[in-house]
Amino acid sequence: MNKKLIAAVLFYLAILNLSFVESAKAQALKVGFPSISVEFVPLFAAKDKGLFRKYGLDVDPIVMQGGTQVVQAVMGGSLDLAVMGGAFLGAAVKGADLVMVATHMDRFPYSLVVKPEIKRVEDLKNKKLAISRFGSTSEAALRLSLERVGVSPKNVVILQVGGQSARFAALKSGSVDGTVVISPFTVAARRLGFNILFNMAKLGIPYPQEGVVVSRAYISKNRQAVLSFLKAYVEAIRDIKADKGLAVSVMAKHLKMDPSKDKDALEDAYDDIIAEQTIDVPRPSLPAIKAALELMNVKNDPKQYVDISLMEELEKSGFISSLKK
Repeated sequence: MNKKLIAAVLFYLAILNLSFVESAKAQALKVGFPSISVEFVPLFAAKDKGLFRKYGLDVDPIVMQGGTQVVQAVMGGSLDLAVMGGAFLGAAVKGADLVMVATHMDRFPYSLVVKPEIKRVEDLKNKKLAISRFGSTSEAALRLSLERVGVSPKNVVILQVGGQSARFAALKSGSVDGTVVISPFTVAARRLGFNILFNMAKLGIPYPQEGVVVSRAYISKNRQAVLSFLKAYVEAIRDIKADKGLAVSVMAKHLKMDPSKDKDALEDAYDDIIAEQTIDVPRPSLPAIKAALELMNVKNDPKQYVDISLMEELEKSGFISSLKK
């Protein structure tokens, strides 16, 4: 074996060993989220760009069927933390040890998409409207927005159907009369002749739509891991807001869309959800938590359901300001 070949083999073995050491050092973190959606692009981007690895974590995001299932998994210990919305409050107000430590979306991003013959909100009476699961954010969004536009939720039939793809398929098949979806499904719906009855984001209803949820017990034992997760998560938000091309490519990959054929829909999703509604510094939102509690007729102090200390620590340490540079 010549010297060049020996050197190449040794170099290759050194790289393998370094990779093994880095992998061994990385802390595994089981992270759940409720559906494949544009709302979770910060999570997808952090994974795709290797940001979790950068901060010493081994994260494989796990998709589930709605927020209620995510909550059960976190409470049962099969997940360490979650990226999800206000569905966690249903369990938290009953005593579950869950808090929101960051909020990157603080209002409903959905639109109510309906059959072509439904022209006005008054036409919704007795119509079948699809959500993901009862107790989920999609149900809260539907009920609150219906009340805001003057329609009692009691006058419609609410059905749990599943994630956005399943709900959109149900609408196309005619098994439901309408559903709540976000971009890019709204663009596809419009092209197929469905009506966008109203855009919930424009109704201005505060709500903890998406953020990071974890138990206080987990924070107390794994605070540095949660801080590391938040670093990757916040850096990913910075990156997708600064680089539209990156955000569109991540969306296309995870939503299984064609970057060329679906260019308009992807860019619409970027403009609507990421550029417009994703918060740069995702501090927990007390007004959003308060609104969610009011929906549940719960008068508890919203501070009980957040832990602001982690985001504050990242700000005081200079990490947030360093990202802006």
